[in-house]
Amino acid sequence: MKCERCNGLVMAVSFVGGDDMCGAWEYDGLKCLNCGHITDPLLMINRKVLVQGVAGHQPTPGLVARLDPRGSNAALGSR
Repeated sequence: MKCERCNGLVMAVSFVGGDDMCGAWEYDGLKCLNCGHITDPLLMINRKVLVQGVAGHQPTPGLVARLDPRGSNAALGSR
C-alpha cells in the first residue's frame, strides 16, 4: 500500500497505550514508514461520512461548555 500523504510504504501496526488506572486501549491502523502518517479505521469511517455529506454529531444549539470554577469539570449552560 501507499501513503495518502507522501506515497511512501505503508505498514499495518497495532497501537497500544494507557495504563491499568486509566484503562488500556488498543487499535489497529496503518503507518507510513516514510513520513509517519497514521490512518486508523475510525479516521477512514469519518472521512467516508464527510465525503457522503452525512451529518454526524452536532452540538446542541444554545449550549456551551464552561469550566466549573470549583474544579476542572465541564458544565453546560445556556448562552
